[in-house]
Amino acid sequence: MNVDEEIVLLKQLAQGNEKSFETLYYAYRIKVFGGILKLVKSSDFAQDILQDVFVKVWQNRSKINTDKSFKSYLYAITQSAVYDFFRKIASDKTKTDQLIALSVNHYANDIEQELSYKDMEKHLRDILDIMPERCREVYVLCKLEGRSYDEVAQLLNISTATINNHIVKASRIIKSNWNWSYYGAMVLFFTMIEY
Repeated sequence: MNVDEEIVLLKQLAQGNEKSFETLYYAYRIKVFGGILKLVKSSDFAQDILQDVFVKVWQNRSKINTDKSFKSYLYAITQSAVYDFFRKIASDKTKTDQLIALSVNHYANDIEQELSYKDMEKHLRDILDIMPERCREVYVLCKLEGRSYDEVAQLLNISTATINNHIVKASRIIKSNWNWSYYGAMVLFFTMIEY
C-alpha cells in the first residue's frame, strides 16, 4: 500500500472504521510478529505481544498522527510492548526459565534455520519466476502480502472469480515444482503468514 492509501486508512481508523483497522493489521502483522519473535524466541509469547500491540493501536486510534510515519508509530508501540513483556516476566521465575531455554534452543538452531529459510524463499521465488505474469502478481498480492481477493480484484480491475482461478493455477505450479526437502521451512513460512 502506498502512503496516500495508508493515510486514508488511518483517517478512517481514527473514526472507528473496523475494516481499515483490519487492513492495516493484515498489512503489518507479519513484520511486527517477526520482529517480536526475534526478541522473545517464542511464537506463543510473540502472538500475545502482537495482539497487545494492535489492541493499543485500536485504543489509541484517534491519537494517530497521519502526518508522521505509521511504521514508526507501530515500531514504538511494539518496542514498548516487548519492554513491558520483559519487565513482567522478570518477576516470574517460571517464565524467565522458559524464555532462557527457548533462547538457548533458538540460538543453537538459528544459523541452520536461516539458511534453510533463505533456500526455501529462493526456491519459491524461482517458481514464481516461471509463472505467467498475472498469475504471479495475483499470488504475491493475495498470499505473500495478505491482501483479500476483493482488494486485489479492485486493484487489478478483474473479478474475484478470476483471482481465485489465478490462485488455483499458481498453487498447482508451486506444488508441481516444489522441492519437498524444504517442507519444514515452508510450513514455518506459511504459518507466519497466517498470523
